[in-house]
Amino acid sequence: MAKNDNELDQISTTDKLKAFKALKDAGLRVEMSGSGVPTVICESAEQIAKDTKNVRKILKEIRYNGSFGVRAPRKTDSIVTEETVESVQMTA
Repeated sequence: MAKNDNELDQISTTDKLKAFKALKDAGLRVEMSGSGVPTVICESAEQIAKDTKNVRKILKEIRYNGSFGVRAPRKTDSIVTEETVESVQMTA
């Protein structure tokens, strides 16, 4: 029984990575959450509904029927981006 459980975990991990790659290839900003769920980061909170429809369409095309997430940017996301831009400008 444990062997079958391990095989199922490997298959789902492979599917999640395939979904992650498909979303990334579609030009979306994607991250893997702590539980390994592909999560799309929207430009703003107002775009969540629109992006959710696009994500479902993309995942349906690759026959992925696992969990996924769509979220708005966090304050810490923008802080990291601003610091990165500043450090790039200083080195250029």
